[in-house]
Amino acid sequence: MTRHEQQSRLSNVARVDSFSRDTREFVEASMRGDGCLVRVTHASVGSTDIMARRGDYLLHPFPGFVSGYDFIGIVEFIDRPAQSLGLSVGDRVAGVLPGMGAHATRLRVPSSLLVPVPDGLASEDAATLPLDGVTARHALDLLKPSPRALFINGVSGAVGLLAAQLAALDGVRVSGTASPASAALAMQYGAATFDYGDTQWPRQLLDQVGKVDGVIDHTGSRTLNSVVKRNGRIVRTAFGGPVGHQKAATAAGFAKTLVQRFAQPSEVVCSTPMYVAMKRRSYRRDLTKVLELADSGRLKPLDPVVYDVSHYREALDAAGQPASGKKVVLTFGE
Repeated sequence: MTRHEQQSRLSNVARVDSFSRDTREFVEASMRGDGCLVRVTHASVGSTDIMARRGDYLLHPFPGFVSGYDFIGIVEFIDRPAQSLGLSVGDRVAGVLPGMGAHATRLRVPSSLLVPVPDGLASEDAATLPLDGVTARHALDLLKPSPRALFINGVSGAVGLLAAQLAALDGVRVSGTASPASAALAMQYGAATFDYGDTQWPRQLLDQVGKVDGVIDHTGSRTLNSVVKRNGRIVRTAFGGPVGHQKAATAAGFAKTLVQRFAQPSEVVCSTPMYVAMKRRSYRRDLTKVLELADSGRLKPLDPVVYDVSHYREALDAAGQPASGKKVVLTFGE
């Protein structure tokens, strides 16, 4: 075997060997599986990565995984189905991995997880969109028929800002909770805001807007049931919980939501990893649409805060204290 062939099977990965801050940042590992070979140029860092790396994420309860859900990269080798999907060697692509693993220099990825990135969209901007954009689009679709009035609990967050824009494009009236510091930003994205720190915000919402048809929530709050119409729906994208107890909060919230699936208002879980794993065609459609909207200027991506991979620890720290409207993005070099 030649040295080139050996290198093509290796990748430097941010493997979580233990739930300790002192775990090594990147290690060399052999790539497994089939699919396209993608050289990663950019990958986002988000709250799920922070939770997973400290052992507080339900989908990764044990160490031994590589963090990172989404990425931008260059195709270096294609699998057999790639051509039927319009993919070629040299293409710039975006993708979401249902089991994490994107914090790596190279990936083996099934072509069904990849979509082309429009030529006019910068890679660092595109890198802010796959996971959060697909989550926002899927959450809105779970509310169909499309609501006339939507409330987003945490509208100034990454998913919230993208969902607010996508909903506005559908002609939906959007409101949501935000901090006083981030309210102005949310309003720029077309959302009326209520101070999440004010315990009276549900009453204020009912007085000013009335009961809404749908809610997108990332906290698991039961308060939201009081602001939704009887035939409306709450979509839960996450369940909050204090640091060190988020895994338990997710498990409890998921169970409660399942019980409420046929209640009035009904509740449903929006799990992007499950969606990507089980509904590849719909996921690819959603990601393609989000990237095209950003390329056309109809959807504003989050502002990337770019860190070279050599500053991975600093990127994790920044992602742990995210600024509204911004997304931490790793760069591995074009």
